[in-house]
Amino acid sequence: MVDSTPIPVAAVAWDKYQGRTEALAEALGGRAWYIRSRPKQKALLPVRYVVDSIRMWRLLRRHRPGVLIVITPPVVAPVVAWLWCATHQCRLVVDCHTGAFHSWKWRWSGRLLEPVCRTAAAALVHTQEDEALVEAWGARALLVPDDLPDDRQASHPPGASGLRVVVAGSLDGNEPVAEVVEAARLAPQVEFRLTGDEQRVPLAVRRGAPSNAIFTGWLDYPTFLGELLVADVVAVFSTDPHIMNRAAFEAVGLGRPLVLSDLPGLRSRFGDAALFAPNDPRSMADAMLQALARQEELAAKSRALQAQLSAQHQQGLARLRAMVQVA
Repeated sequence: MVDSTPIPVAAVAWDKYQGRTEALAEALGGRAWYIRSRPKQKALLPVRYVVDSIRMWRLLRRHRPGVLIVITPPVVAPVVAWLWCATHQCRLVVDCHTGAFHSWKWRWSGRLLEPVCRTAAAALVHTQEDEALVEAWGARALLVPDDLPDDRQASHPPGASGLRVVVAGSLDGNEPVAEVVEAARLAPQVEFRLTGDEQRVPLAVRRGAPSNAIFTGWLDYPTFLGELLVADVVAVFSTDPHIMNRAAFEAVGLGRPLVLSDLPGLRSRFGDAALFAPNDPRSMADAMLQALARQEELAAKSRALQAQLSAQHQQGLARLRAMVQVA
């Protein structure tokens, strides 16, 4: 029997899973939906977007939420959401990830996203830079930093027998994977575990990786958090100067020592709770080895930062509840 129960809030992401989307839905008493059709070939993307649009529309028609949170990118998802909300009694919230504004893949879509955001009850953003951008559109911008997962959401795998660094990510094109592999080669005494879909990594990089660089493959969320929980150090690297890595919030939530790419936005958000390194193998290796030597100190700094980041998140949620009139 098909469930057609009306729900107060739906959060929709065209992806396998997103921890932020799940947390937003839960915080507002709603449900998260993930829509991702199989075709991955670029030539078939228009077909996938049509299929995903139909699937999303059917879910909305079945459950008729009062508030719809839609994640972008892709920009097609908020366009579909806008069409639904324009023809039904439903308040629209657009959660704009940084890539929606700054990624080479989606930068062009601002002309579509701008009018959608202007009609939305709120346009959520991750950084003050993006907050200013969306406000300039005349939209109701709202800075909502990521939530902080804790160990209750994680699986509890056995710890490693030796030193372990988990390089947390998805292995997308913004991550300096080849440089991480070379950094691992410079520290053979440490096990480096790279999370994410290894099919995104060039075959030559995977085949040439040293034995202490391990590609875990895509992990479900509790397993992913479990990897972070038992790591001696969590490292998160990106070449995107506008990024606000969720994995960094996850590491702080779990109280793990943290190493990040040396980017201004990350320095501003995480301060002295992390070590920072340029995206070259030697600097990355040195920072991760230094973090291993300072585990207790950096773990304590992560735990100390939890209250500040959690307060920022809760403040954003409180404003969002008021804007969409959800208790």
